[in-house]
Amino acid sequence: MMWTRMVSMLLSRFISEIGECSKTWVWVGSALASLAFGASQSHADLVSPYGGETAPNFVELSVQPDHVRVILEVDLSDYPIFVIPDDGSGASLAERTGQNIQIWADEVELTSTTNTIDVRPRITRQTAASAQYRPRPRSENVVFVDMEFPFNGKPERITFIPPLSPDGIPLASLGVVAEHMGVPVTDYRYLSQAETMLPDWDDPWFTKFENPNLTRHHKSSMMSFLAMEPRVIRHEIILRLTDFETWTDLNFEGAERLTPDDVARIKSGVSDFLEMRNLLAVDGKPMKPETVQVSRIEVGAEGLRVLPDEAEANRKTMLLGVVLSYPVATLPSRVDLAWELFPNGLDVIPITLSDPAGAVPSQIYASDPVVSWNNHLKTWVNPKTGPVVVKVAGVTQVPSFAFGLGFLCLICAYLSLQRTNGQRLILLGLTGAFGAAAIVTYSLKISSTAPEPDEFATHQIVEGLLTNIGTTMLETRDDNAVAAMEPYVEAINRDKVQAEMRRGLSVTLPSGAMARVEAISDLNVESFTPGEDRNQHQVLANWTARVSGGHWGHLHRQAVSYRGLLDVSRHGDHWMLDDLTIISAKTEG
Repeated sequence: MMWTRMVSMLLSRFISEIGECSKTWVWVGSALASLAFGASQSHADLVSPYGGETAPNFVELSVQPDHVRVILEVDLSDYPIFVIPDDGSGASLAERTGQNIQIWADEVELTSTTNTIDVRPRITRQTAASAQYRPRPRSENVVFVDMEFPFNGKPERITFIPPLSPDGIPLASLGVVAEHMGVPVTDYRYLSQAETMLPDWDDPWFTKFENPNLTRHHKSSMMSFLAMEPRVIRHEIILRLTDFETWTDLNFEGAERLTPDDVARIKSGVSDFLEMRNLLAVDGKPMKPETVQVSRIEVGAEGLRVLPDEAEANRKTMLLGVVLSYPVATLPSRVDLAWELFPNGLDVIPITLSDPAGAVPSQIYASDPVVSWNNHLKTWVNPKTGPVVVKVAGVTQVPSFAFGLGFLCLICAYLSLQRTNGQRLILLGLTGAFGAAAIVTYSLKISSTAPEPDEFATHQIVEGLLTNIGTTMLETRDDNAVAAMEPYVEAINRDKVQAEMRRGLSVTLPSGAMARVEAISDLNVESFTPGEDRNQHQVLANWTARVSGGHWGHLHRQAVSYRGLLDVSRHGDHWMLDDLTIISAKTEG
């Protein structure tokens, strides 16, 4: 107990020295000190090398030209594991935190310098695959440690060793991500044993770990993705600026940093260059891309990220993402890609071929540079818009006023049978008058009242219109989109409906491509209100659209909740969309 109190006092003093004197810090410091000297260390469970972003402890490794920077986040319950024992040298608790992470450059163990240590909220790390790996129980706050390990020269091997037992068993679950001079070397992984990096000092893109499990998704310096979709074929390419400069001279001379004007010139040059390379043929017919979009991208543990043109650009590490679009009316029978660009020293280009059935990885070889996709889909149906036909069953109702007139007609007819000639004539006249009035009133009422659709019919009408809207938005050209609206939007209304579709329903991917609607679900018709005309109605509804889209090998799926007004009109059993107003759109999750 005395030792615990002494350590608590030391840690509190350390906290005071670094300027963090809050009550929370003092409480956490005392608790950590108690754990460090009062709790027994426990061995971590065996874990998959993937999903490291969900680990309770995490380390970021950044290899620079003259040092390794280590950012360590320690779960509060695991803090004792990351503190080396007191050897009597008088080192403080802070100075002993994180010192059991070892780094060796070739045969030399590096000595660390601690820049920062404090308690702060845990960094949220999320990828598309994170849901597959359930996070272990973790503290909301972590002990944050920023350390540097300087070295001399350019080591051929850099080895990272986590806290291990004498038998080499990891003492804590430790997620890891590593980079070399700004280039990611791994995705999120686990550091559960000594791991050795082999740095390539001439070209960090080719830096790797000896352990093949510690790698990144985008391994190649050039990658290709060919996507066959209902209305467009997209050829997407990832390439490095350094490779592009071997094919064309951009006149940058020895510049390392690029200005926004330089970036704009690069993007224009890449667009013009690739428009005429890697020719594509659809069903044997050579095609030219209708659009070529070039973006600055960054590969990281979370996947690909599009960078703004204004962001600082490093000439040696700059990555470019290119999207070439080839509009088609429907899926072709065959697509052939004749590849002609191979960076120096690279004879194999990885390519992913995708269609509505899924994606298949393949490769392009310098000795065999043509890759082909053949349509083997048996059940796929080309999506098309169609008329929204919903029959509305009407129930004949006798208007109350007409019913009353008919009743008076019957009474007069009955009384006329019991009266003399004079009275009979009067009653017969009244019988005829009441009967005629009843017929006219009933006819007028029926002709002015059309049957109203019930709940099931209104749901069918709105669902049919929304499905058509989703199919229309597959079209990549405005004239095709207008033609697709013909079955369910009258010509006079198509321009304004199309404009609202683009404004309120478009979901844009980071690459600039449009996501497509996979399905409409959770449709709720809040109201179906008659308009001024007996065949016009205004619908207030909310629904969820499940959309998807891919770019550069990543498939994005998300659900978007919409609320909108639809003005519809009835033409017999055929229902048309007259106007559309999207009130709100909210992305879920």
